[in-house]
Amino acid sequence: MNEEIMMNEEIMQDVKEQLVGALDYDQAAKGVLSQKKVLAYILKRTVPEFESASLDDIANIYIEGTPEVSTVPVSKDKTNAVRHALERQDTPKIKGAQNEDNSITEGSIVFDILFRAKAPETNELITLIINVEAQKRLNPKKKTGDTYPLLKRAVYYASRLISSQKGTEFIHSDYDKIKKVYTIWICMEAPQGKSAINRYQLKEQHLLHRYKEPCQNYDLMGIVFVYLGNSNVKDQLINLLDLMFKSSKTASEKITTLHNDFGIDLTQEGEGDLAVMCNLGEGIYEDGLMKGKQEGWEKGRKEGREEGRKEGKEEGRTEGKLEFALELLKDGMALDKVAKYSKLSLSMIEKLAKQNKLI
Repeated sequence: MNEEIMMNEEIMQDVKEQLVGALDYDQAAKGVLSQKKVLAYILKRTVPEFESASLDDIANIYIEGTPEVSTVPVSKDKTNAVRHALERQDTPKIKGAQNEDNSITEGSIVFDILFRAKAPETNELITLIINVEAQKRLNPKKKTGDTYPLLKRAVYYASRLISSQKGTEFIHSDYDKIKKVYTIWICMEAPQGKSAINRYQLKEQHLLHRYKEPCQNYDLMGIVFVYLGNSNVKDQLINLLDLMFKSSKTASEKITTLHNDFGIDLTQEGEGDLAVMCNLGEGIYEDGLMKGKQEGWEKGRKEGREEGRKEGKEEGRTEGKLEFALELLKDGMALDKVAKYSKLSLSMIEKLAKQNKLI
């Protein structure tokens, strides 16, 4: 009975550590996507207002200020943070800043990446959000165990961006001041395994006669889904996202390809995020943990002693963390960040770096 309890506790510990790794991957992915040149590729391919603009102009002229990464809440009565977030345009660097009062939004659902861009032809501000949906299903599970269509969630997010403008972009009945919004979803699973890009927007239909309303009065909401499949397609955005999220190349190889093939030079922080994505994506961290788990149980069985199983598992877990940390060090990540992502002490990271002649 005690052995069964121990097994359950160890399984729960493994699950907890894998969840931490998934959260680190998620945050790193958003950090890479929030790079201006990467956002420029997304806008040029998916948002009609930017189709004719050059990538450099989108990145350097039309994208405004500092996009917020996982800080602005979706829920009603909390989205006034949108105004404060978008008003904090104090640096040209794309980086998520913390909300002034984290206690208000802690535990809330938040937009992944929120930013503004000026439409090239009209100079009108457009509010955009980029959502990264890393789940392996297009119909995510609810707490009840049932599923829901991801597209409906996207409609809700876009609607919140519209409704939250009252009291921020306009007051009273000044509905003419509503700004257009886009919510763009990057999905790691594709219908039938094929990469695809779908766009949804409000359109006018003439049921009687042909009175034509100016499109700027109703074309205020756009929803885009980018599906990353297993098929090779001649599409620059799909190829870029496939390189970042699905390619088995190392971080160094990806950084070189981003520069040579896409003209993208990541910031030092962006390179660090990409290294985290690569290592967690390749499963180095998880494989190390599972290897330790297996070795630990085998050792425990052979010796017939619980401490053998426990020690073996702990050794394997540490080995997995060290292997993960070494990959990050080889990719040039700062020592303190390696310690943060690997969950090892800074002194252990320094020792590891010295042993491998990396410092």
